Amino acid sequence: MRIEKSVAAVLLAVALLAAGTYAEDAVGGKMETSLNAGLTLTDGNSETMQGNASLIAEGEKDLLGSLLAGVEFNYGDSKNKDGEKENTISNVKIYGNAKKTLSVRTFGYLDAGFFHDDIAAISYRIVVGPGGGYYLIKNEMLSLCVEAGPSYLVEKVDGSERDYLVLRMADRLEWKLSETAKIWQAAEFLPRVDDTDNYLLNGELGVEAAMTTRISLRLVLQDRYNSRPAEGKKHNDLTLIAGVGIKL
Repeated sequence: MRIEKSVAAVLLAVALLAAGTYAEDAVGGKMETSLNAGLTLTDGNSETMQGNASLIAEGEKDLLGSLLAGVEFNYGDSKNKDGEKENTISNVKIYGNAKKTLSVRTFGYLDAGFFHDDIAAISYRIVVGPGGGYYLIKNEMLSLCVEAGPSYLVEKVDGSERDYLVLRMADRLEWKLSETAKIWQAAEFLPRVDDTDNYLLNGELGVEAAMTTRISLRLVLQDRYNSRPAEGKKHNDLTLIAGVGIKL
């Protein structure tokens, strides 16, 4: 199937670049993997359940490069007093961003992502592309980088398949407030090259505070905007996630 081949290509591209990034000098490199989960339940006049889980791996080697990769799953449903059940959230995201250091401030990157959302009628959306970036700020406590490059988008939305080139422009901020707390922000703008009125805008804002050396509390706000959503669907999807993170 086309979708299976496309997902395999995304994951293989990320894996190959990640391997190349760390193969030069694995000694001294540092990778952190965390499992994050949250659950909300209500009962009474209406019954609701919303759960989310993610597995994130990230690491950096000075003068070599960095990797950020993960998979996220969100699900929710509700049931009214008459017993009618409705699915309110159901999406999956797989992503990876590998950077190769070119100088103290500059880098090349490969970014790849897969997204599926039942509620927004997105069977799949795959975006893959290389590019370059620059660190506006980079020190032990604060980093801010900007990225830009061409990407190829393949999607099936509301039963219709299409593919086209987009220009990816993105930024990522990470601020360590202390040894046990941090804030991060990420955003990307993906306009279609031959029709800039057709675009995607994704953003994330999060805060994390450690309770122990391995367990932390997390609060994450995610926003996805599609200038041309499926028929009958809204442009904007906003999600607020509260949960616990565990370092593996």
